Amino acid sequence: LFGFTLGFPIMPLNHELVTKAVTSLIEHTRKKHESEESTNLLANSVESMHLIITLKKVSHKMRHKPYRIPLRNCLYDDSSSVCLLIKKFDEDHVEKLKNLGFPVIKQIVAINELKTKYSSFESKRDLMNSHDLFLTDDRMVHSLPKALGGKFYLTKKIPAPVNLRAKNLRHEVGKALKCTYYRAARGSCNAVRIGTTDMPVERLVDNVEDTLAGLVRHIPKNWDNIQTVGIKASTSLTLPIYNSAPSAATIFEDVSANSKAEDEDGDEEMNDAAGASDGTAESAPEGATKKEEKADAKDKKDKNKKNKEKSKKSPLSRKKAESLVKTHSKKRAEAASA
Repeated sequence: LFGFTLGFPIMPLNHELVTKAVTSLIEHTRKKHESEESTNLLANSVESMHLIITLKKVSHKMRHKPYRIPLRNCLYDDSSSVCLLIKKFDEDHVEKLKNLGFPVIKQIVAINELKTKYSSFESKRDLMNSHDLFLTDDRMVHSLPKALGGKFYLTKKIPAPVNLRAKNLRHEVGKALKCTYYRAARGSCNAVRIGTTDMPVERLVDNVEDTLAGLVRHIPKNWDNIQTVGIKASTSLTLPIYNSAPSAATIFEDVSANSKAEDEDGDEEMNDAAGASDGTAESAPEGATKKEEKADAKDKKDKNKKNKEKSKKSPLSRKKAESLVKTHSKKRAEAASA
């Protein structure tokens, strides 16, 4: 098991299991693309790796601003493409952003260009497919849904906010690039990017740990609200690495076990009654005291009380219990009259 102590909740994960899952997915995608290479020359041999989290209870609150989760290993290299969305086109400001020393930022677009140059659906789709990540000035986060359209939000390419007014702008942009982003879905299943299949296994495992440690803090009730966690590549199935144990809030008694015990009690009572009618039953000891009679009555009262409590805890078996009581009463009556 591994976990963090710097304010992060302890993670009930098996480190070896996570390593095996990541290794298996990388090997699976490698073999898959090798087999398809002869027939599909345009196939991309590198796939994205995602962490899949399933929640027990869903929050219905809509949030346009994604949660930022810092990683030890950056998801983007020089071959990746990042688009930076700014509030207005200022040549001095744009030149300053280009000179920050991040070759991964391939395009800078002002919001007025989104309304003119990228007004059509096809142009917005092309812009969305051209980049791996979108960063935006944090002052215009709430005005972007209308400017970008719903397609960006359906494909989880929601622009991540950056403070472009910061004094150390290079540090701020670099910090945004070295993060992954958790965008809470309306359903119970969420996907968070953790890397690509061409990254080393150790770095991907580190990103799994960092992502879960940061993600749990943004989920209500933390690990108590997480049902399953898995890892998947773009074209693979999900390999589970964590599954929550069933909740022990309510434990229902086994109806068959209760009915079996009641049947045994009923059979013993029937045999005693039959023996009494034949005159073969043992006679009760003479001089039975009132104290013993009170103890028997108390035991019977306690037993009835326990049966009532069981029937309350297990409302589904109440009808069955009532039918068993009627059956046993009928048997006792038949034995007494025999």
